[in-house]
Amino acid sequence: MKKNTKQKIIDSAIELFSKDSYGKVSIAQICKNANISNGTIYNYFRNKEELFTYLLEETSHRIEKQFKKIKGKNLPDRLENFILLNIEITKKEFLLIRVYREGQYKFIEYEQKLRKVYLEALKVVYGRELKELEYLFIMSGIRYININFVKRNFEVDEKFLTHILLNGFFDKSDLEVENFEDMNFYLRVLFNSSNKKNNLFTVGENLFGETNYYKVTINDIAKEAEIGVGSFYHFYENKEVFLREIVSNLKKTTLNFLKDNIQKDFSENETHILFLYLLLEFYGRSPHKYELLRRSEFIVEDMVTNYNNSLNDLYIKTMKELSYSFEEKRIISSVLLGIAHYMGIEFFFTNNIKDKFNFLKEMKLYFSKGLAS
Repeated sequence: MKKNTKQKIIDSAIELFSKDSYGKVSIAQICKNANISNGTIYNYFRNKEELFTYLLEETSHRIEKQFKKIKGKNLPDRLENFILLNIEITKKEFLLIRVYREGQYKFIEYEQKLRKVYLEALKVVYGRELKELEYLFIMSGIRYININFVKRNFEVDEKFLTHILLNGFFDKSDLEVENFEDMNFYLRVLFNSSNKKNNLFTVGENLFGETNYYKVTINDIAKEAEIGVGSFYHFYENKEVFLREIVSNLKKTTLNFLKDNIQKDFSENETHILFLYLLLEFYGRSPHKYELLRRSEFIVEDMVTNYNNSLNDLYIKTMKELSYSFEEKRIISSVLLGIAHYMGIEFFFTNNIKDKFNFLKEMKLYFSKGLAS
């Protein structure tokens, strides 16, 4: 069937936005890729933002339609079917969902809309409405696994994932999470932190975290750092090289922060509750760093993928004493990474969650008992 002009524009936009960041793709590129004249697009969309948000809305519609197929005679059956439906739609709409993943930060209201779609689907799965933290526990791992396993062509063991979401995967812990407030934690810092290059780092983190990367110029960076443009080029060949070193430094800092503060007498459950606390503290005190990491995912994707892989390796290493297979540990690690990822959205972007210690208490419980009713 011959495509109509609007569909050509939509398909072209999905293709380009899935390859490059929102800030890099232009209306002219979309039109050229769709083989239409530049002015034609304005018969359907007022500007790039309206086209992009149309794709975000379309993502929710397609996922919602998929969830009409949920079936199963009991909770385990329905949850397993729900997981399979999520994987199926991710494979089918992978490029569109990649577009959505950038938009969920930039246009946060669309994340709120998709959240409602997931909540309605989970109401069918559980036969009741889920509370905010129940939703976060169930959906975070599923969403994270969808993207990362499909992207890397890993097979998902939906039965094992269903089992651990319903029954937990760590031993019970009596740890009082409020005790974290009285513990000492250590963050590695540069000894010569006041030098010119480190000042550039600080300026770069702030500008790239708070502003569209493509709108920040070398002149902006130099002016904010109170140096000449020539001094910038003394250190860095261009803006992307600068961003890549910032992301590399942020990755090392975060990983070392987690590694350096592992407590030898903590169980696996307690270690990963501590990790959530440390990440909330680290990014809560510098939310622009969290935004920088999320935005960088669509500019220097290889580096953020490498960072996530490093976190996954660390998480699996903390489970070395457990009897799960490597593949099972990778699924558990992905659930934990998903919770860490989406708690950032819920705490720092949507503000759907505000009580840090209640969040940690509930996650500690879910890690040991799951959410079976």
